[in-house]
Amino acid sequence: MKKIQLTKYLAILSAFLLLTACSSDNNASDSANKPVADFSFTNDGSTFTFTNLSTNGTKYRWDFGDLYYVSNEKDPVYTYKIGGEIRVSLTVTNDAGEESFVTKVINAPKIIIVDIKIDGKFADWNDVPVTDENTSGNGSIQKIKIWAGGPNVNVYLEGNKKMLMELVDMYINTDGNTQTGFLHGNWPQGSGAEFLFEGPLVTNGWGSFYNHTDPNGGWGWSAVAGSGSSLTASGIVSLSATTNAIEFSIPKSQLGTLGSSIGIAITEMTSGWAAVANFPEAPKFSTLEL
Repeated sequence: MKKIQLTKYLAILSAFLLLTACSSDNNASDSANKPVADFSFTNDGSTFTFTNLSTNGTKYRWDFGDLYYVSNEKDPVYTYKIGGEIRVSLTVTNDAGEESFVTKVINAPKIIIVDIKIDGKFADWNDVPVTDENTSGNGSIQKIKIWAGGPNVNVYLEGNKKMLMELVDMYINTDGNTQTGFLHGNWPQGSGAEFLFEGPLVTNGWGSFYNHTDPNGGWGWSAVAGSGSSLTASGIVSLSATTNAIEFSIPKSQLGTLGSSIGIAITEMTSGWAAVANFPEAPKFSTLEL
């Protein structure tokens, strides 16, 4: 009787030890498969590219920290509408439902909010950086700012008292390619104008926009009927005894499909077509990356 009980006891003990061993193996396996959350990031301005460095995950949840948007993509790209220090979180889940969590701080650039009104009051240009400047001090136009953050291409020009904008040839590169369009000899490295505006730089003047038509880059233009009325200008404003300024806008719809940048160059003339100056100084157009 004692022998039977001992045998039974040994069988129970063996089963317990085997179960314990299997349990230990499973725990080791579970531990090896637990997710670990990690990521890196790069940015181009306010647009951030997140690279998922997590292991053992099958599902992902990103919280971009701005109360606007979350994502379940593995490697999301996100553009922020706010700037400053922002806490970005990533939660990683495996097939067993186990989770891992990591938070990192990014620094998004300050968002510049610009609302340009063509009214001859230039305070709304304060946060817009200078696109190009005349470094020699010669000529009538000394400075240009270009802002294209809304439906219009807005331009601010500042110059000396010779800058009157009675008549201009304004060349506009809209596709970002300096080898297509009109290849102007004054700006050999940054020309390629798809459009020309010719006339006085005033609202509802007789000026007109022209499309470039010569496939060889020469002087060939076709007038766009009624287009001059789309240009809105403030007129020349005297800022000081030595400085004039003007602002104007062109609807983007007037310029067709814009490429990666917009470039502008201006030949200023008197009302009698006598040359005043070219801006910018050679060899490139004043260009804003879009």
